[in-house]
Amino acid sequence: MKPLQRDRIGEGKKYIMQSNGGTTTFAQSKVTPINMVESGPVAGVFGAAVLGQMLGEKNIIAFDIGGTTAKCSLIDRGEVKVTTEYKIEKTDRTAGYPIKVPVVDIVEIGNGGGSIAWIDDAGSLKVGPQSAGALPGPVAYGRGGTEPTTTDASLITGRLSAKNFDNEVDLVEVSRAINEKVAKHFNLSVEEAALGIIRIANSNMLNALKLISVRKGYDPREFTMVAFGGGGPMHAAALARELGVKKVIVPVAASVFSAWGMLMTDLRHDYIQTYIRRVNDVDLNEINQEWQKMEEQALAQYQTEDIAPDKVVFSRFVDMRYLGQEHTVKVPVPNMVWDQAAVQEVIRRFHEVHEHYYTFKLEGAPTEIVNLHLVAFGTVKKPEMYKMENIGGSAEEALLETRPVLYEGEGWIDTKVYAREKLAAEVTVEGPAIVEEPSASTVIYPGQSVTVDIYGNLIIRTGV
Repeated sequence: MKPLQRDRIGEGKKYIMQSNGGTTTFAQSKVTPINMVESGPVAGVFGAAVLGQMLGEKNIIAFDIGGTTAKCSLIDRGEVKVTTEYKIEKTDRTAGYPIKVPVVDIVEIGNGGGSIAWIDDAGSLKVGPQSAGALPGPVAYGRGGTEPTTTDASLITGRLSAKNFDNEVDLVEVSRAINEKVAKHFNLSVEEAALGIIRIANSNMLNALKLISVRKGYDPREFTMVAFGGGGPMHAAALARELGVKKVIVPVAASVFSAWGMLMTDLRHDYIQTYIRRVNDVDLNEINQEWQKMEEQALAQYQTEDIAPDKVVFSRFVDMRYLGQEHTVKVPVPNMVWDQAAVQEVIRRFHEVHEHYYTFKLEGAPTEIVNLHLVAFGTVKKPEMYKMENIGGSAEEALLETRPVLYEGEGWIDTKVYAREKLAAEVTVEGPAIVEEPSASTVIYPGQSVTVDIYGNLIIRTGV
């Protein structure tokens, strides 16, 4: 991005992120605060879609690991999936509470850098969902934490460097915590126990990734992973290899990538009108009037937000189902006055979308509209990505050190560690390797490679 000039900061209009993948005014957010559910993670998903478009990648798995959770979402053919079936507090034991507002389809689990490793009543090792949080945080933070976490395990296995922490890390205390809480129980060394913590955490994250891909009928081999958050780059290469994903993109400033995603959004308002009609019996005049009323409502709302009518862009969808079904699928429909030809096109698209999601279609079966869904975007100016001026050169210029790192199935391997800010564009590094920056570390496994693209993104080839 081009940096803002200091004297211009604060002059622009201020907006807040929503869970539908767009922004809105602060005044509107006070009216409908429910629309901010999951808005932070959603910004990262939207950013992953934008980055994918820039790099020519339409199929994306967005993967975000922070301190307490791991979040993932699937972007199919450039489309960020928005659902009105999102449920808060949903777990493997509780059904959760549907909020019935547009939310980007996202899966979230309690596994992050601060997730605590513990032994359950059956004597098995678990990681999360309990978290050490930021205070006291992992043992490595030196703020009084006593429970071993994923971050502590990453330190012991060499994935993280104590020199990259703001505080002075007491590695003896970190080792003691892992030994007392985990290693002794299994009669393992501290290093083996630490690797076990990482493997359990990875297994939990892999299950989440499968929920949004394999279990919904998608082949992960057809997707590229965009990994961000403070922990995403550290775990992504291993998980992508396990999932069959061939390429991982670690964006610039990965730890705050969701903030960049917010900057790339437009204002967005969703207008959903219940409209239960059999498609072949729909009154064309009536449905065109409904669309017109919704568009007029959108234009009136944007006028109060100082967005000119020529900056408003509409997208139309209908929630449809086969007659007798309970659940619907969201179908993009022509943004035009409906006639009989448009109706037949809507039916054709419904069959196509239904087959895409559920592997079958029932051509000739009666279809039904349940909701009309108008999405109104208020387009705003966005920051531009700039290309790196430093192109070519040697990776050795960015070499920080060589240190032993413990890899699953490989054991300890002396691994070169590079400073990300010193790696030039078009430089390629063969794994095993680690690329460090102040707030994240990217781990590249043996048999993998990483290349810096012209924008400064790290492109990992996973070797599958």
